[in-house]
Amino acid sequence: MRWLISMAFVVFMGGIQEPVLAVLEQPDGSQPTFQSILEVESTARLLAILLDSGRNVVDENQARFDNPEKGEKGFTPDVFEARLREVFQLRSGVDLEELDSNRLAAWTKDLIRQLVRVSKQIVQEAQAEINKPGIGFKGFIPAVFGSRVGTRYYDVSGVRMGQRALAPRNLSNQPDPFERAALLEFADPAYPREKVITEVTGVSHQLRLMYPLYATRGCLECHGDPKGTIDKTGYPREGFQLGHNAGGISVILPIQEK
Repeated sequence: MRWLISMAFVVFMGGIQEPVLAVLEQPDGSQPTFQSILEVESTARLLAILLDSGRNVVDENQARFDNPEKGEKGFTPDVFEARLREVFQLRSGVDLEELDSNRLAAWTKDLIRQLVRVSKQIVQEAQAEINKPGIGFKGFIPAVFGSRVGTRYYDVSGVRMGQRALAPRNLSNQPDPFERAALLEFADPAYPREKVITEVTGVSHQLRLMYPLYATRGCLECHGDPKGTIDKTGYPREGFQLGHNAGGISVILPIQEK
């Protein structure tokens, strides 16, 4: 199903001048509900955190995946989901097990549930890869997980999610002008950690959000020092340091004007 948001608002590049309302059209044709732009932005931020939480879980399990001595790794969709709940709650304060009773808007909950389902599907489909015995590096890394989830999630929700970097290894992750401007801000060491950058325009009919990413210890195996040396994926290392900005997650919520 696709969620359509129509809005009446005053917009300026890089921000909104004053509180405005959005009309959320339910895909089943039921009565739309009014939401503030801040609530729409909050939803986009939660989706970005949820996708990155899934990436974190995949990152935590790289040694398990790449163990050539073991076939079945035990990294089932349910095991993934259990850890995803823990990471997401720690980072967002939202308990996925108690989502029904949460005061989030119904449409926000539905988008979150869809993203969890898609993430589990991608893990299920990767079982043959990660359980293959006799080889080390499997290639099911956070970036691959994120890319697969983003593609599938757009198909089921109409919400675009992608991983962006100023110098991406995968050319499909090249930033557009809005994303590049946000990434340049994220790259400033003085930029506030986890502060998002958003844009809403009547011309593009979209709410756009960029969420900053940071290098974890797991990231450094491929993206750390020595800079320029080839990592296990065949790419030169970027020389990132722990906590260094490592790009961002782009979220685009479609907007339909009345």
